[in-house]
Amino acid sequence: MLPFSLAPYLSRKNALASASLSLIAAISIATTPSHAATPATVAAASQAQIDQKNYPQWWTASLPAEIKKNVEEKGNKLASKLDLASPSQTQAVARLIAQHYGRVWAWHQEVDPELDATWDDWDLARSNLDGKEKDELKALAIMSERIDPIYAQFTPQIQGFLAELRAEIGEEKTIQLLDTLTRSPGAPRTYNAYLAMVPQMTEDEKAIIWNRLAQAREDSLACWSSKRIIKIFKKYKIRNEFSIDYFGYGYRKHYQAWIEASKK
Repeated sequence: MLPFSLAPYLSRKNALASASLSLIAAISIATTPSHAATPATVAAASQAQIDQKNYPQWWTASLPAEIKKNVEEKGNKLASKLDLASPSQTQAVARLIAQHYGRVWAWHQEVDPELDATWDDWDLARSNLDGKEKDELKALAIMSERIDPIYAQFTPQIQGFLAELRAEIGEEKTIQLLDTLTRSPGAPRTYNAYLAMVPQMTEDEKAIIWNRLAQAREDSLACWSSKRIIKIFKKYKIRNEFSIDYFGYGYRKHYQAWIEASKK
C-alpha cells in the first residue's frame, strides 16, 4: 500500500494577505540566483494577489479558438474516463479541467521564454556529451533557485483546481485523474521501481521517496506538454537518488543490479 501523503494545501489566507500591495508587487523572480525569491515566497505573493482579486493576465486570458477547442476536448475526454455518478457531474469536472488547462496554456505564453532558457541550463548541467561530466549538484541549484520559483507562480491555480476537484468528486477520483494525467512516468509506477531497487528502505525512508513523487504528480498540473511532465518528475527523481545515497544504500549500485535483474 502506498504511504499516501499529498502536500498540504496552500492556505488562501496567509500572512502576506495583510501586507501592502506595494510590498507584494515588489516580490518577483530575479534573473540571478543570489537575488531569487524562494518558491514559497513567490507562491504566497501570487496567492495574496489572487485573494485580493488582482488576477494575473493568464487567469482570465481569452484563448484562441484552436486552444479553446483543445482544452474542452481534453476536459471531456478525461472526465468521461472517471466513471462519475451523473452526466452533470461529468460535465462539471470537464469544465474544471478545461478551465485549468486554458490557464496552463495562457501562463506558458507569459513565462516560456524564461522557463525554456532555464530548463536548457538544467539540461546542460546534466549533459555528459563530448566527455563532459554531469554536474547534478549544479542542476539541483538551477532547479531550486530558478526553475522552482517560476513554477511557484502557478501554485495557487494548481491548489485551487485540486480543491475544486476534491469538493466535486472526492479524493479517490481526484487521484485517479492525476494518475491518468501523469501516467508516464507515473508516481505509483516510479515508486514501485524504487521499492524493487532498494527493498531494504525503512518506512520513513519510503515515505520521503513517495512524498516527492506525489508532489511531482501535483506539480505536473502546470505542464502543457508531456515532455515537461517527464522533466518535472525527473527533478524529483534526482532528489530521491541523492536521498537513497544519503540513506546509505548507494543508488547507482542498486539501480544497476535492478537493470541486470530485469534482463533475466
